[in-house]
Amino acid sequence: MKKLVLVLVGVVVLVALSTTAAFAGPPSPPDYGTYNPVGLPDQPPEIWGVEKVIPSHSAPGGAVRIITDPLVGDATGWVTFWCQSKLGFQYNIGAVGLNPLTRYSVKAYGIQIQIVPLGTAGATEIEPGLWVDFTTLTPIEPLDLGTFKTDANGLGGVKGVERLADGYVYDVGTVISDTDGVPLLWSPGDDTNGFTVY
Repeated sequence: MKKLVLVLVGVVVLVALSTTAAFAGPPSPPDYGTYNPVGLPDQPPEIWGVEKVIPSHSAPGGAVRIITDPLVGDATGWVTFWCQSKLGFQYNIGAVGLNPLTRYSVKAYGIQIQIVPLGTAGATEIEPGLWVDFTTLTPIEPLDLGTFKTDANGLGGVKGVERLADGYVYDVGTVISDTDGVPLLWSPGDDTNGFTVY
């Protein structure tokens, strides 16, 4: 009987701790630890929203960067994404302050520009070692990034990968809308989500 009581007390404590952890605070962008753990040179400053710099010989510039950009509008939100990817738009999007227990859709709209080799006529270097041909700039089809239902506190988000063709630089703006299609959160015009797929 004493063992049963101890087990039940342990379960109650675990449930209480789990509940505390679940409501510990609003969601926030993932924490990737030290910004540039191996000290790669010539990386953008952390203040630009860079979460992590990971060495990669195959990535443009020799590193994969994970970045967080804000969403603005009727609540607070963010887009954390991989700035260099072999897959496409890798994202973790969250929002705080929306209506509770409500469904929202997440889409991204933008452009693509072809990456070209060094020395290509008319090419522009947009960052060290990354050349593009602006005559290839074209809009992309809107990206359906998913839907989410907020919790009782108005918190919610989506994460995943939208596969895109390699060999391009993409620049997209992310939008969270209600079920009527009214935008509530969006990427500010001066801080959209730019990334390469290589």
